[in-house]
Amino acid sequence: MMKKFFTLMIVICFIASFSPSAFAVGSGGFENASFSAKQLSMSGAGTATPDEPAAISYNPAGITDVPGIQFQSNANFLSLFTFQHNDATGSSTRSSGTLNFVPTAYFTINPGELLGNRVAFGVGTDSPFGLMNKYDSTSPIAHYTGWRNWIKMFTIKPVMVVKVTDWFSIGGGPMWYRVYDFGGIQGYPNNLITAPFGITTPDGQIRLNLSGQQWGWHMGALLKIKEKHRLGFYFRSPVVVPVRGRAKVENANLPAVLGGPGAHNFETGVHSKLTLPMNMTWAYAFQPTERTHYEIDFGYTRWGTHDRLFFSADPTGSAADDAILNAIGQADKDWNDSFSLHLGASHKFTKKLTGRCGTLFYWTPVPETSFSPAVPDSNRLSFSVGAGYKLSKHVTVDASYYTMFYFQRKINNTVAENPALLNSSVDGKYSSFMQAFTVSLTVKWDDVFSKKCGKKEPVKDTGPSIDINSPAQ
Repeated sequence: MMKKFFTLMIVICFIASFSPSAFAVGSGGFENASFSAKQLSMSGAGTATPDEPAAISYNPAGITDVPGIQFQSNANFLSLFTFQHNDATGSSTRSSGTLNFVPTAYFTINPGELLGNRVAFGVGTDSPFGLMNKYDSTSPIAHYTGWRNWIKMFTIKPVMVVKVTDWFSIGGGPMWYRVYDFGGIQGYPNNLITAPFGITTPDGQIRLNLSGQQWGWHMGALLKIKEKHRLGFYFRSPVVVPVRGRAKVENANLPAVLGGPGAHNFETGVHSKLTLPMNMTWAYAFQPTERTHYEIDFGYTRWGTHDRLFFSADPTGSAADDAILNAIGQADKDWNDSFSLHLGASHKFTKKLTGRCGTLFYWTPVPETSFSPAVPDSNRLSFSVGAGYKLSKHVTVDASYYTMFYFQRKINNTVAENPALLNSSVDGKYSSFMQAFTVSLTVKWDDVFSKKCGKKEPVKDTGPSIDINSPAQ
């Protein structure tokens, strides 16, 4: 009966994990570091305590301490609201709240004594970047900057980790990025051509859908420096994903009086480059008792490489349409590098129940000069809580709730502003609120390899994480 239950759970996990609807609310620019309930319940602090299969995504070096065979599936549910008010015009806008589903999955194999207790393997899939928001199509702040915006993608991460000594592990591997839908919907400003001739023409609509793929790599290191103290490090390489797709335009309009075809629809090819930044995280964990541990992580993301986002369209055969596509396809970003500070704690109340909490402060990379409602970023503060419960020897369930408050910021820039376009300013006061609920299921067979070696290795139940004590002490 139990064997059938485990098989059913694994099938369900795989179906959920590879759902084609995976997308993410932007977090840190449009970064989405949502990997597991344990990691989110500590507000992302975990690089120095990578004791679960999801550690593949925030420090793979830890899986040498994850015994046997383990499979983990995570369901992240995220929602973001953005509020804007313009004191000068008295207008207000709020983005539509949607509940976004972001699945992740991880699988680890630690052969134990079969490979001298020194080597472990794993593979994971998740969405480390993503974006999904929606505004009213008539909103002045979003009509020309995109009233719908999305980045839907996933990665596949095979890793290999080596325990060099009893107190030092290092490992990593390649990352395959698959961006399967990147784009948005915005107004098509016919007046850019007609207004200089004194003719007012209603806007059309343009929709972009692009896709692409690219390889990157990542690595992690774990150092048990002395009893009760541990250091962790994680690095993710920068990646530029070439994306290509189609631009679909409805109601493009160059009136016949100007020698044009009038209202018409057309479609053309379009390509761009999506820059995904390098990230480094340094972490320190302190475990004063077997049941309690604290961690602090410091993250650096080189968003400064995201300095422009140009969409280059293929010639349409119409000089007027080509001129409009070129005008709206050029966007300087000039983002800055960003930093984050994570604090997390966990306490094991019983052999089965562990409680966790955390807080995070994040410095935004988006400057005022290029701020757009498509990525309504600002400095932010988050709080999180969560718990893990061991249902049986083979099954553990974790859950977390995570809430983030974006500091209000006042914007006064020239994004989308043009004398030919009425009500196109994005100026105003912005604030956002995000929340996330995550559930994780981990199925594990800790002693599967020790049994094959003719012995059963005891699995330690005390302590909220892997043994922090260095055997070298």
